[in-house]
Amino acid sequence: MKRLIACLLLLAMSIAVFAGCNETTTPNDTPEVTEPAENGLDNAIAYVKTAYKKAAENTAKDFQRVGKVPVGDTVYTVVWTVDVSEDLVKIEVAEDGLVTVNVNEGAEAETPYVLTATITDENGNVATHSWNHILPAGLNVDGLTYAQIVDAGYALADGEKLENTFRLFGKIVNIDTPWSADYKNITVTIAVAGKEDKPIMCYRLKGEGADTLAVGDMITVEGLLKNYKGTIEFDAGCALIAKSEVVDQKALLKAAFNLGEGDSLAYPAVMTGTVTEITSAWSDQYGNITVNMQVEDKIVMAYRLKGDGAKDLKAGDVITVAGKIKNYKGTIEFDAGCLLVPNDMYHSVKNALSAYKLQDQESQDVEKTITGTIVSIDTPYSADYKNITVTIVVAGLEDYKIQCYRLKGDGAEALNVGDTITATGKLKNYKGTYEFDAGCVLVATAANEAPAPVAPEDPQAIVAEAYALADGAALPYTATLTGVITTIDTEWSEQYGNITVTIQVGDNAEQLIQCFRLKGDGAADLKVGDTITVTGMIKNYQGKIQFNAGCTLG
Repeated sequence: MKRLIACLLLLAMSIAVFAGCNETTTPNDTPEVTEPAENGLDNAIAYVKTAYKKAAENTAKDFQRVGKVPVGDTVYTVVWTVDVSEDLVKIEVAEDGLVTVNVNEGAEAETPYVLTATITDENGNVATHSWNHILPAGLNVDGLTYAQIVDAGYALADGEKLENTFRLFGKIVNIDTPWSADYKNITVTIAVAGKEDKPIMCYRLKGEGADTLAVGDMITVEGLLKNYKGTIEFDAGCALIAKSEVVDQKALLKAAFNLGEGDSLAYPAVMTGTVTEITSAWSDQYGNITVNMQVEDKIVMAYRLKGDGAKDLKAGDVITVAGKIKNYKGTIEFDAGCLLVPNDMYHSVKNALSAYKLQDQESQDVEKTITGTIVSIDTPYSADYKNITVTIVVAGLEDYKIQCYRLKGDGAEALNVGDTITATGKLKNYKGTYEFDAGCVLVATAANEAPAPVAPEDPQAIVAEAYALADGAALPYTATLTGVITTIDTEWSEQYGNITVTIQVGDNAEQLIQCFRLKGDGAADLKVGDTITVTGMIKNYQGKIQFNAGCTLG
């Protein structure tokens, strides 16, 4: 602050050339600008313009601006205004005239705005100057990915800090200052996976094992992120949590322990902790176990926990649990039906469950990555559009499926039920279907080693299985059926080269199959009564059993 005030005093003394300092904040005391009164208005606005010449564009935190500018014997009042609503940016004037620009640090979306300084002299003459700013989207601590945390750090202006403490898991790429036995700290730089171009310095890092750190170690670090003269770093006092990944769950714990008795979180959640006690032994009859686990500094119960490996749990095991969290008579617990999931699936599970917080038609603003197993091919691969729609289950969470809508990428054409895939995109709630939006990308595939499902030889068995499908589900295999056309639902389209018809298979007049947008040689000439053979994927579309678009004749 002393340096800042000195700069502004220097600016005032040299106002004729307006050679001012580069600081973007405002002192508590405004120096006098000693210039002739006839040039007062021009000098006053020039002073303000120069003082904030290099103001940061991004305004993640509240900041201050001068409210008065003395020029000779005249004190000019600076009126600050913005072009957005007060719930986003609010101007607050203190008794001493100092102005605070109060920004909403929890804004739902990034918002550009214009900040304007207006000065009016005693004759009604007006001078103004404006600055373009951006209000960043607020940090949703619960659900924030490592990549988002890194990006938030890199959005900071010089001297700014993020308000909350955060954890990052990354690889040490440099030892900047070796371990000091005197001060018991070390400075290292880490790279977070996927953000290798945005390294994070861990300044004066402390903690057990810090003295043995080496380049290549994978570590979890916690602290306050700041921008120090262009270096994005964890501030001094940051802590080495472990030479492994230990997730940050403070925000979720806070929400859980703020629940009133009988209340539940409105969304499913995932936590990782250490088993402290087996409160109810494994039941072979019910296939569950009840344990207490320590999460950060809290104890959370996993009530009637199911899943692979749950039977063998013991005190000291590190586990990851997903499900609904509630306050049951003062005990914070995962409700019955919670599921034990692999520890290395924490982030995929967390990202998948975050979709279930969305309201109908609501989308997330940032891309997320999820690994899961394909349980249905909802729309077969389209050679025309080079995409496919599949539904995945993450870590066995059958109740929280994620659809990958119009999924693109290398290998998409060869996907099958049972394959494990990793996809990236923006999650949304589309009429109750939780999905990656169109444009999602396939980034990795692990083919199912089990043989692909084979269609029954009996056509009536195929029809029966089709009519047993839930709305939106599809048969796990490509089917071929022969039947008689009962109706022409949509006439042949020369433009699109397809037709829609409905067929009856055998004597089964009660379970008709629609052939949606049927293609192939001879399709243009089809008529009621013709016997045809159709191949494609069969699904239940809003109660109608049909061959999906792209089915073929012959």
